[in-house]
Amino acid sequence: MKNSYVRLGGILFLIAAISAGSLAFLNDATKDLIAKNEAMASTTPEVLESVMPGSVMFIDIEDTALIDTIKAENEKFVNLQVAVDASNNELGHVVRTFSTVAGYGGDMELFVGISPDGKITGVNVVSHSETSGLGSRTTEPEFISQFIGKDASEEIVEFDALAGVTKSSNSFLSAVNNAISIYNQYLK
Repeated sequence: MKNSYVRLGGILFLIAAISAGSLAFLNDATKDLIAKNEAMASTTPEVLESVMPGSVMFIDIEDTALIDTIKAENEKFVNLQVAVDASNNELGHVVRTFSTVAGYGGDMELFVGISPDGKITGVNVVSHSETSGLGSRTTEPEFISQFIGKDASEEIVEFDALAGVTKSSNSFLSAVNNAISIYNQYLK
């Protein structure tokens, strides 16, 4: 009787090990494709236009040494891209970053567009967990528009926080300022 339990346990362990190995292999084999598809899904025409007017595509920067350096030095950095128009002309850089100050629901993730002359061209919230109707108001054009055209040569200090949602407003601002910091440190 004991021998059959050990045998069944061994068979179950073997099946679990093979299944876990297969899942690990498949996860590793598809992670780049999944990341690419998620990135494509988050860059709809509306997002492209809101972050960098006139852009038709965001292209990942191929300088892996630069990307690796930024990731090593800035844990909130997600990605750096170049926005291009229909003629493949470069319109500016797009920094994808998390906030450095948590909002009410945690970190916010934003795309921040910066033109070659160092002006913020647009901001788009990729994801957030802020309270609907309160902190989520940071995603509305009325709030975001105050950042467009701002000089990206230094952090933004003065802005109009939303009444009653200061924590969410500050989280949004910290993500914009993190993008500005990345721009100034690595792209200027």
